[in-house]
Amino acid sequence: MRPHLFIFLALCAITVFLGCQSKVLRMIFEPQELYNYSVTEGVTCTSTAMIDGDVETKGFADGRWIHLNLPTQKAIHRITIRGTNIINCMIYEKLEGEGRWRAIFQVQNNDSPVIEMRVSSGVVTDAIRIYISGTTEDKKKAGEYDPRRGAVVAYTVLGRAFIHELEVYGLVSKEGSP
Repeated sequence: MRPHLFIFLALCAITVFLGCQSKVLRMIFEPQELYNYSVTEGVTCTSTAMIDGDVETKGFADGRWIHLNLPTQKAIHRITIRGTNIINCMIYEKLEGEGRWRAIFQVQNNDSPVIEMRVSSGVVTDAIRIYISGTTEDKKKAGEYDPRRGAVVAYTVLGRAFIHELEVYGLVSKEGSP
């Protein structure tokens, strides 16, 4: 037990000796808050109405996709989609290199106008994109015979996906700016 106590006291003494000047220690001890990066200058989106800070405006997806580009890489901790008709979608983060993306979150059978996701640690990116595979506006069409499949195939006409507000949050110092 004593060796562990000695190590703990030594680490405390080193911390006090060095002070809280290191960036890591400041991040641990400084109060931080979530900040919505999507309303900052230089952010672009498929529809500017999705990132204007007004939940009354409605932006539409470009086909099945919504793209959000940040001016610099940011650590993302939460993504919120407000006022939407999206039922099923996949959210991707942009990776280093051209055209490389990684799925970070999947939404299935959503029945709420608000989708909130906490993003696991390690998501540092300058762009996200959302692929929408289902909306409340989708319409089922009667099946038709498909000669390639040799069967009657029913299909869905996809509706137009919309979002009132797309919010991407990260932690920033309460005293500092993003």
